[in-house]
Amino acid sequence: MNKTLIVNRELCAQLLSVQDCIPAMRDTLIAAAQNEIKMLQRQMIPHSSGNMLALMPASLLTKNVTGSKVIIFPGPQTRKDGTNQGIVPLFDTETGALLAIVDGELITVVRTAATSAAATDVLARKDASSVAILGAGNQGKAHAEAMCSIRDIRKVYVWDQFPAAVEAACAVLWEKLPQVEIIPCAVPEEAVRDADIVCTVTSTKGDAPFLKGEWLKEGAHLNAVGACSAAAREVETSVVRRCKVYYDWEEATMRDAGDLIIPMQAGEVRKEDFMGEIGSVMLGRLEGRTNDREITMFETIGISVEDIAAACQIYEKAKEQGLGVWLEI
Repeated sequence: MNKTLIVNRELCAQLLSVQDCIPAMRDTLIAAAQNEIKMLQRQMIPHSSGNMLALMPASLLTKNVTGSKVIIFPGPQTRKDGTNQGIVPLFDTETGALLAIVDGELITVVRTAATSAAATDVLARKDASSVAILGAGNQGKAHAEAMCSIRDIRKVYVWDQFPAAVEAACAVLWEKLPQVEIIPCAVPEEAVRDADIVCTVTSTKGDAPFLKGEWLKEGAHLNAVGACSAAAREVETSVVRRCKVYYDWEEATMRDAGDLIIPMQAGEVRKEDFMGEIGSVMLGRLEGRTNDREITMFETIGISVEDIAAACQIYEKAKEQGLGVWLEI
């Protein structure tokens, strides 16, 4: 019987850094644009506790791997207790063998930030030196690190609706990014006005956008990350109207990107107003930024093939370094 490699959360953190994941996410976005993936839409099973079981299956044909992230999106008590978990079972598409079972929690944080960085690298101005992080949780901290990996960032502005979260995030970032000035902000406008790169990474679940178009400086780039359903958005219609808008995968965007769907349903913008998939920009098939005055936006839902690519990267590194535990399942 084939043995399966088990990689726990601690080992995942050792093997998958934001910096190392950025090229893998770039390759994955390109694969998506070239139809070298197979993917199903995310499916959710809600429970009375507020917990939702999410299933996110995909195949990355360039690596001959398939699988699914299986994870709990936590309700209030689970979020407070920190008991939610997730895994990514990774299979070989040719043999059907279960290659690995990889922890899914860390993957979600790292691949999301790395995907934003890969998109930012092709859309943001080359001289971008300041970042606004709106949402001071794990994603916010990871995005700050990711942006510093692809640009010479001198300032990071941090805002969250909870001041304690801002304080905690700044303490972590001061230690991780000692060369960067970390600036806590009391209101989002304070964070955004001077930012060359803006990342909205809150956990919003409703139609209560907080980012206004007039706050964005000329030549800025925006990563809209935190709103992941058709009923939720972080950015006002004025933002979408000011930006050249790109996204990770059209099918998921048109189903789950409330930042775009809500103004489309209101007749305020049209699908034809958006540029298209970021992978096509990376391939040179689609126009990206053409001057230093344009404002660009990357709307990302988070697609399951990114989880599979990250799990594959972890599996390959663990196997190469002789790490993890092999079991017969």
